[in-house]
Amino acid sequence: MALKRRTKISAAFSMSSMTDIVFLLLIFFMITSTMVHPNAIKLLIPKKATKKVVVEKYLNVRVTASGRYYVDGKRVDEDTVDSGLVAAFNRNDKTIVKLRTDKNASTGSVARVLDIAESNGIKVILDIR
Repeated sequence: MALKRRTKISAAFSMSSMTDIVFLLLIFFMITSTMVHPNAIKLLIPKKATKKVVVEKYLNVRVTASGRYYVDGKRVDEDTVDSGLVAAFNRNDKTIVKLRTDKNASTGSVARVLDIAESNGIKVILDIR
């Protein structure tokens, strides 16, 4: 007597359900990635190296750590810094003030020279040593 099983076990595997899941995940990640906005700052980075500006006509102003002012190598009193700076700037036909300060110079002394230059329309280059 030959007995046969009525139910046969199939070794075949249907990939259709697996591909459906993969496509659903792909669509999900594509949609969510377009909604995410990164919190980044847009920077404008120069493409070329910056040009060096060569200024031949500048007036040297120096502020020392002890609070002394020097305009073109001459010491100027604290009370006459305004008039001395403007007079030296106009007298020498200079275009820019080169402000050289010591590392330990007070911020108030430097700011005073910067305020004088700004109120008289003078451009300043700051040189900290």
